[in-house]
Amino acid sequence: MKILARQLVIDMYDCKPEKLNDISLLSAALKNALDDNDFHPLQTEIKNLKGNHSMIFLPLSEGHLIVHVYPLLKYCAVDLFICEQNILSEKAILSLRKVIKPDKIKITYLCRGDFGTISDMRPHTKVKITTLRRIHNTGVRVIHLLPGRNFVKKLRRKNKGNKK
Repeated sequence: MKILARQLVIDMYDCKPEKLNDISLLSAALKNALDDNDFHPLQTEIKNLKGNHSMIFLPLSEGHLIVHVYPLLKYCAVDLFICEQNILSEKAILSLRKVIKPDKIKITYLCRGDFGTISDMRPHTKVKITTLRRIHNTGVRVIHLLPGRNFVKKLRRKNKGNKK
């Protein structure tokens, strides 16, 4: 399938606050990470927007990278546009994850300039969760499913009644 470009829309949740607070350090780290993975960053532009929200714009010779940073929410919204066919988008995602260190990441892949059928135009979404977050989520579900949970509550109520 011949396409003009690929666009990755990435949501990063529960990012490390120390990585998001200094936007110029984050920008330099992103630029170095992309440079190490066969991307060629050009001039970086940083904008501080309203509501404790910053934006990093990194034009690449292969496309562009835009990162919206919300430090109070521990959230990053990333838009990666790749025009080159031989560049692996997985390398870019790994380098972004190493720099920002999110607990949860949601990736939506879009094929831009796909002149195929309409069904090919639907985006593909992947969700990845770090191991610690997955353990935490599973533990909460298991506790709610335990059969003896209500039994323990009844015993406590009964013991309170007997003490009076």
